[in-house]
Amino acid sequence: MKTLIILAHPSKYGFSRRIANEYAKGAKEKGMEVEILDLYQDENKQDFLIFDDIKSVPPDPSVTRMQEKITAADELVFAFPLWWFAEPAVLKNFWDKNMTTHYAYQYVSGKPVGLLLGKTARVFVTSDGSKMIHWLLLNPVKTIWWLARLRFCGIQMKSFVLFDDMFKRSEANKSNQLKKVFEIAKN
Repeated sequence: MKTLIILAHPSKYGFSRRIANEYAKGAKEKGMEVEILDLYQDENKQDFLIFDDIKSVPPDPSVTRMQEKITAADELVFAFPLWWFAEPAVLKNFWDKNMTTHYAYQYVSGKPVGLLLGKTARVFVTSDGSKMIHWLLLNPVKTIWWLARLRFCGIQMKSFVLFDDMFKRSEANKSNQLKKVFEIAKN
């Protein structure tokens, strides 16, 4: 079994990176093969999707490479900060470039059918905002990730964890949260 952790945080000190590393430890202890895919590393950077005619987009070796990683994984884990109530642009671009029609989904009789069946996902999001704000706004980030992305592609979301009020958290509290991440990875 293989876990692919997709990390979208530019800082080597960011809490999202700490989440990715802690999840990797827990998954390895469980016996999983783990790869952390840092979208800010040069070898993982992808040009933004640009085209005039979607049917004539030239083949992109970076897409082939990323789709091979996604295909090989049983579990996808996303770790990222929330900026302006969305993921960083590098992660949105990762989705736009790699979760393409005829790879991640297709339309059958006018209805979308996910093609990445059997895969599971976990989403870990950090935010300086409070859970109350997310709740009042009907948690749009969770809904988008669950319905409009993962489920659309046939991927089952196993968990969505929001770490709110990050700027208020003490280092002891952050350490306790990382222990929870480790336990989630082991289960």
